[in-house]
Amino acid sequence: MVKIGWGGSRVSMNLGIVPIAMLYWVSFVLVTSVSAVLRGYQYGWINVPLDATTIVYATVTGLGVFHILARLMRLPIKQQAIAVIATIFVFVFVFDVGFQLIRTVFGPDAAQLTVATAVTGPNILSGGLFWFVPFCLWAAAMMALLHNEEARKRERLQLVAEADANAQLARAADAERKATSAELSLLRLQLNPHFMCNTLGAVSTMIVEGQHDAANQTVEKLARFLGDVADSGQSHDNLLSDEFDIVDTYLAIECFRFDDRLRVSLTLPVDLEDALVPNFILQPLVENAIKHAVTHSTETITLSVSARQEADTLVVSVEDNGTGVSTARSDAGRGGIGLSNTKSRLLLRYGDAAKLEAEPAERGFRSTIHLPLEIQR
Repeated sequence: MVKIGWGGSRVSMNLGIVPIAMLYWVSFVLVTSVSAVLRGYQYGWINVPLDATTIVYATVTGLGVFHILARLMRLPIKQQAIAVIATIFVFVFVFDVGFQLIRTVFGPDAAQLTVATAVTGPNILSGGLFWFVPFCLWAAAMMALLHNEEARKRERLQLVAEADANAQLARAADAERKATSAELSLLRLQLNPHFMCNTLGAVSTMIVEGQHDAANQTVEKLARFLGDVADSGQSHDNLLSDEFDIVDTYLAIECFRFDDRLRVSLTLPVDLEDALVPNFILQPLVENAIKHAVTHSTETITLSVSARQEADTLVVSVEDNGTGVSTARSDAGRGGIGLSNTKSRLLLRYGDAAKLEAEPAERGFRSTIHLPLEIQR
């Protein structure tokens, strides 16, 4: 296996290329020697000293060529081709000088050769042209190998980059999910402090006035309501029937406070009892109606909570017949906690698939939630 790395102009080369070079030049020398014998060249079938020395020399030279070619990889492809051919053309003549010197030692005619008679212009020219083809083939094979390794390197880098990008996206998605979950929890569990103060104040008044049974029932209802608030942190969805139970408990407490000034109407069709909704989604709307319609009125106010199905949409309304329309509208316009929190929760949970409408009713005010209908089977 060949491992090539580029660090500036440096090239690291694994020794795995050595067997490839050795095999290439062994094959070339054997074919050349056998071919020479078959053509009548007068020496034995294999000249072991000459062939062995030539193989080692060509292998070392081939590794040097490989090293140079690796440096040329930084050039554009057309410039690479020109540079490779020019390099090989010069290289083969230099190589043949060494080969002619080897002939003077191990060649079959070494006794008749000297450096002066071996290293001559005609010999170098013909020898260089002889070695040009095998070195071109070697260079072509090495360039293919280098380009393949570079492509694999780019692929590995791309895979690493994609893995890093996916990891970053996963971390970002996880952070966004946690942030959304935390925001939903804060919005879901945000209680009106006035409700707690007013309820405890009403209980205190009942005790002072001797209404111990009413005070006890109010405290029990309050404990149940707070238990529902604590349990709501366990999940994001609730059955619509459970939401109506929570609202019923809350309004029962308010009925103790306002006595005859508050009447309650809850309407939930049986086939919608198992509809899934964000938990505590109705509570802020009911609190908003109590705040604007009942608290400032001396008349009896009817507060209605109802649900219906429209195609694939669940519609839940909280409506009162109080006179606090302008106040409620002002609260909605300035982003009051109750309505703005509900809008934020719906946006985080459903995006554009859900909405909250807050508008004057025939008499009073109406808040209506539209969201996708999901039934727990």
